[in-house]
Formats: sequence, C-alpha cells, structure tokens
Amino acid sequence: MIDVLIVDDEPKLREGLRAFIDWEALGYRVADTAANGNEALEKYAVCRPGLVIADIRMPGMDGLQLIQRLREQDPLLHILILSGYADFDYAKKAIAHRADGYLLKPVDEDELMEYLRGIKAAIEEERASEEWQHATKEWTREALIHMLLTDTQHTSDDRSQLKDRAEELGLIWNCYQVLLVALHDELTESVLYLLKKAMAETFEHDDRGLVFELYGQVGVLLKEPLLAIEREGVYRSIRTAIGETGVEFTVALGSKAGSLDEIAGSYSAARELIKLHFFLDDGKLLCQNDAHSEYEEGCSEVLPSETLTDQIYYAVDIGNMKAVKSLVRQTGRSLIAEGYTETDIKRRFVEILTAVMGKGLQQHPGLQQHSKPFSDMLTEIYHMRSIYTLYDKIDYFFQQLMNSLGEKDKHREVKIMLDLIERNFSDNLKLETLSGVLNYNSAYLGKLFKNETGEYFNTYLDKVRIEKAKSYLEAGFKVYQVAEKVGYTNVDYFHSKFKKYVGTSPSAYRRHASSE
Repeated sequence: MIDVLIVDDEPKLREGLRAFIDWEALGYRVADTAANGNEALEKYAVCRPGLVIADIRMPGMDGLQLIQRLREQDPLLHILILSGYADFDYAKKAIAHRADGYLLKPVDEDELMEYLRGIKAAIEEERASEEWQHATKEWTREALIHMLLTDTQHTSDDRSQLKDRAEELGLIWNCYQVLLVALHDELTESVLYLLKKAMAETFEHDDRGLVFELYGQVGVLLKEPLLAIEREGVYRSIRTAIGETGVEFTVALGSKAGSLDEIAGSYSAARELIKLHFFLDDGKLLCQNDAHSEYEEGCSEVLPSETLTDQIYYAVDIGNMKAVKSLVRQTGRSLIAEGYTETDIKRRFVEILTAVMGKGLQQHPGLQQHSKPFSDMLTEIYHMRSIYTLYDKIDYFFQQLMNSLGEKDKHREVKIMLDLIERNFSDNLKLETLSGVLNYNSAYLGKLFKNETGEYFNTYLDKVRIEKAKSYLEAGFKVYQVAEKVGYTNVDYFHSKFKKYVGTSPSAYRRHASSE
C-alpha cells in the first residue's frame, strides 16, 4: 500500500480527492492532508508518503518551493502537481523538479487514475530494484526498524549492512522486544498522532525504545524487556493517549529478541496475539502467557442444538442464573476448542439466543412486547470485542429474559420440576436435561422426585400428558393432533400410553366425550 499526502489550500478539493477516488483499489492509502506547504512538510515528516499531490499556488510556500524542500529529503519521492489554470512556465518548472504529472483543476478522475496506475508501477519497480541499495544509505531509524520487523530473508551481506547501519543509528542493543498497538476502528490522523506522541513521551524520552508506525499499527521497539509490574501502567498510558476518541484498541507484547535477526520474530508474535485478541482477556496488555487462557479451562463437546436450547431455557425459566452462565461458558470453550472463528462463535450464540427466545414466546406469549429490545441485543452480539465481553452480553440478555418471565418459586427442586412439567409437558423433557440445569446428579434427582411425589419422573410426566390429552380430546381434536400436542411423536406409542392410564383408547374416549 502506497501512502499519499494531499496538499491544497481548498478544503473541498482536499476532501473531494480523498472521497471520489477508490484509493485502496488502486493500491494507495491517503495518509494525511495539508492546507499549505509548511503544514505539508510537518505531515511529510510523520507519514513519509510515497506520493505527494500538491497545488502549485498556495499562500506562503507555493507548490514549487514545497517540491524543492521535499526533494532535499527524498530524491525518489513521486509528486503530482495541481493547477487551477494552464501555465506553461509553471509546468516547465514542475517538470524540472521531476514531477510525475501536471493536472488541471477540476481534476479529471480518469486522468488522475491513469497517473496513479503509472506511479504505482514505477514505485513497485523501484522497490524491487533499488530499495535495498537506497535504504542502506538513506534510512532513518524508523525505516530501518520497518525492514527489521518485516524482512526475514537476509543474505549474509544484507545482515552485515543492516548491522553497520543499525550501529550508525544507535540500534545495537543487548536485547529487543516489540510492543504493538492495533486500533480496531476507522483510523484518523489525529488519533495516530496522539498515540505516537504519547508513546514517544513514555518510551523515547526515557531512552527505553523507539516508536514506529507500520500497517496502521503503532509500536515500540523496546531496548529492554517490559517487566510484568510495568504492563498495567503502560496499558493505562496508552488508553489515556487515545482518550475520549472511543477508538477500540488492543496492546500486545512480542517475545524477547537477543539480536537484530530475532526482531521480526518478536513483531510476528505480537501480531499473532492481536489476531487472537477476541479469545484473550480484554482490557489489558496481552503477552504470550495469555495465549491459551480460555483453552486451559477444559471443555467438553458442544451439546446438540435442541438439548442446549432446552437446558438454557429451563435454567432461565426457573431463574437459575448460575446454571445459565455455566452453560454459556461451557459452550464458548467447546466452540473455541473445535476451531470456531470469532464470527462463527458469535453467529452460533445468536442462533442459541434466538432459539431460547422463540421457546419463551411459545410458552409465554406476553414476551412479544419485549421482542424489540431483545432483537437489538442480538445485533450487539456481533460488536463484542472479546469472548469475555460476549459472555457478559449474553448473561445480560438471559437476565433480562429471566426478569421478563417474572419471579419463580425457587424453594425446592422438585417444585421447580413440577412447574416445568406443567408448563412444558409437550417438550422432550428428560431427567438428564433437568439434572444439568439444577446441578444435581440425575439418579439423585430422580430419587428425590420419587420420594416427594410417589411417582417416577417419566411416570409422572406421562400422567400429566394423558390428563392434558383428555382435555384436548374432549375439545374435539383428532387423535394424531392430540398426540403431537402433548409431546408424543409416535401415535401408536401415545395410543398405548393412553389406554394404559385411562383404560380405553383415545378414539373411544373422544367418541364418548362427544356423545355426552
């Protein structure tokens, strides 16, 4: 990606150029804009663009003077000149300063894009053939750091030149470590500037390292490893620097490096941690010891969708928030262990929440009035930056759902089970499912239920279903409809159960009821 600096005293033209060209598609990024020549020199020193697009007539320092000053700093810099009218003398002077092109205002989009394609090809060719030779002579510290961070394929001659240049620039240290800050929202020059300034004050003023910017991330090449006791303070200073911009960020610390050749490895380690930021603890500086924090908790297989939905819904329905949280985190760890991506995990949880909400609406139609707030919360799931904030958002969702369902009687486990059976008899209720929700061994819970009710769980459930079935038959429903309504998927099985408890077949019972 080639950085571009746009210089013009007309704000509309500056922003217009930024907006109407698809810079990224052409291989460019507008790094900054400036309103005059002096500001352009300041901005150039910060962003070091590969291309400057400048108006030829500006108050103070004009475009030609700016080009001359820029050429003193970078003989290879590519420059496009803008002018409000055709001026042959200015054009000749611009060409003398080796400008790549001369464009008349209003700028023709196609003409500009043609120039941009040509300049991009020229820059790529220069980088391929001359960059190394030029860099070893002209590098600033930051440019040298860029090469150390990203280029790992050095020949012995390359390494020798790197070491010589590093020694000239005072970069031969006993140890190195890369600290990296990634900004997750749309970047602005002001945010990057504030961050680089704050990090320079923290590290460069105390001679602890050198600040750099690379690929939209700001980092520090530290000359001593960052101690554990220092990490919280460093994170706090970065958070303060970003201030009230609201920009989300992640800070990561790479591995220790004992030589120039190992710096790229430290940078790579920091980048990998940033890629994993969703799975790591949010709100602190990340280091390699954190890399498997959520994996080490242990996990089991992801429960089938229907089983998981039932368990969470029953836990919500009885007001057992502890069980809800346990199920949510168990599911999260299992999804991570199975290799789900951040997007896949969020999508899976949205599916689970939607299914639980749907089940709640079936059992409690009054929940319909709360459907809009719950839908909004589902959308927010996709904006969570870490697995931990995702857990918190899901907990909040279920807590609100629990509150909407009203307070439940939580005094005795058996009464909870009876209440669940009464309201969910048509579901595929199993003792094993309820035992998971109530945090009891299924055998113990079955024994507890038998002692309290005098019936085995399945027997009690069958009797409730048959009583409900009798009401449906009396109301005129057909036998197969009644079987489905009370939770029997097999009509023959329903027939046998009904006859067992009532002493007659469902169809006979229906006929008798209709004749009365």
